[in-house]
Amino acid sequence: MQYNAKKDLILSDMKQNSSEISALIINAHMSHNPLDLRSLKIKEGFKYALFDKDQKVIYSNIKHPISFSKQIYTFKGCTGIISANTFGHKGVYFVVIEEDMFISMMDDFTKKVLLTLIGLFILFSLIGYWLAKLFIKPIQIEREKLNRFINDSTHELNTPITALLMSISSKDLTSEKNINRIKLSANRISQIYEDLTYISLKDKELNHPKEFLSFSNLLNEQISYIKPMAEKKKITIHTDIEEFSLLFDKESAIRLTNNLILNAIKYTNLNGNIYISLKDKTLIIKDDGIGISEDKLTDVFNRFCRATTTSGGFGIGLDIVNEVVKRYKIKLDLSSKLGSGTTFTLKF
Repeated sequence: MQYNAKKDLILSDMKQNSSEISALIINAHMSHNPLDLRSLKIKEGFKYALFDKDQKVIYSNIKHPISFSKQIYTFKGCTGIISANTFGHKGVYFVVIEEDMFISMMDDFTKKVLLTLIGLFILFSLIGYWLAKLFIKPIQIEREKLNRFINDSTHELNTPITALLMSISSKDLTSEKNINRIKLSANRISQIYEDLTYISLKDKELNHPKEFLSFSNLLNEQISYIKPMAEKKKITIHTDIEEFSLLFDKESAIRLTNNLILNAIKYTNLNGNIYISLKDKTLIIKDDGIGISEDKLTDVFNRFCRATTTSGGFGIGLDIVNEVVKRYKIKLDLSSKLGSGTTFTLKF
């Protein structure tokens, strides 16, 4: 448990360093200043590298070649994360942060555990087991969820807020590119706010009025609203939507569709595809993204649970989807394969 906590802390620090590098690059680009790599403050034990859109090195103090097949990789005991949050500013498309502390940390941890277990195993093993099972473990799980939520919220809000602040301080405030960047950042913050509000109200017996709603029109509106976020990652959204109306409350319908589409965008790589179909009272949202491992399929609908730690998010989107599905007795099917994409099928 202590090892996992330290590991999560290191990964959190790596993500924070990645976000800071991305923010510096975006700031330099928008301020029309040269990129000063000397101003980067990288935590001791970390290395980093910058790559262009063809995955060619711009700068690197990592000595070995890097594979871009996974967002988290390991190489001879080192762990690295690959981020694409710079969106091509200053020609930088990928930021890689790598560390080599896990192995030494594991060795030190193992030695301490063995020395402790020799003296205390017989006396405390049964007591510790029952205490962990009955008291400590549930508390630890909730504490880890809260810590993860705080770290994730900081990471999730950092990019749109940074882009927004840089945009409003730009000399060319009214340029089309700057306006689009402001809209994207504001929309993302709005989405986060709406989800958190929905979660808060849901726990207090949420009651939105139902109306005879054109679900197809609403779906098209939400796709149009979210599409710029997909275009930022060069993701193509394919649609096949037929007219369909039903009795539904509009806010829940928006949260349902938005979270499923945003989830697909979040976990689809650059130049990927998302397919959205609404036919015969069945909504299908399919992507060719990173997929979900089989052992996570039953957990992704739990609040604060995330299928991966490499992409942003709070782990509340699918919890909202699950709540709406249960309230309206919608049949939901989730199929996914790691590395091959995910499909959500909803039958109304």
